[in-house]
Amino acid sequence: MQYLLLLLSLPFSLLRSALCCLLLSLCLVSSASADLNLTQLTAQLATPQELRAHFAQERTMTGFNRTLKAEGTLLISRDHGILWRQNTPFVQNVVIDKRGILVDDGSGLKALSSNNNPQLSSFAHMLKSLFAGDLSTLEQYFTLELRGTAQSWQLTLTPRQEPINLIFHNIELHGSSYVEQVTLHDKAGDSTHIVFSAFDPAIKPLSATEAQLFAH
Repeated sequence: MQYLLLLLSLPFSLLRSALCCLLLSLCLVSSASADLNLTQLTAQLATPQELRAHFAQERTMTGFNRTLKAEGTLLISRDHGILWRQNTPFVQNVVIDKRGILVDDGSGLKALSSNNNPQLSSFAHMLKSLFAGDLSTLEQYFTLELRGTAQSWQLTLTPRQEPINLIFHNIELHGSSYVEQVTLHDKAGDSTHIVFSAFDPAIKPLSATEAQLFAH
């Protein structure tokens, strides 16, 4: 599988969405022991066959007084891939599957290409490995700092190398049984805070729209 990301030409909203989806798919944790270290957290990772959730996103930008808000739904499926559906303030679908990253902003689903950006090769490798559940790759690209217990934990990811460290200062994940909050701190001083809720691990038939996006 290849998962390509247009690091510099892709709008930052899509970069955050794609990276956040993949990190969320890795960090679905089952609560067990009262104390938690990184080894235990890794052992507890348990991605279900399918997971649906609602997300609410707030973005603050340096020099811009208004907070940018967005809401939508997330579907993580081991059979099909990942679907990030933003419903407000405008509709946008981001699909991550074996075809790569595809975006539909109302004009049809389009695959993104890395042909004009040589920096994508290392990021593509990271993205593919993360979606496959290769945590050694996560540690290769990030310094991990874990605090808390299995019932309430915080994982801070600090980028080690290019290209991700050119954009993000660090990424913070908070959760218990699932990742419930993700905060992405940009190098420019901007931040994006995403809250996940209404988790549903039940396997359900794809809706007509979901099936169309995955089968395009």
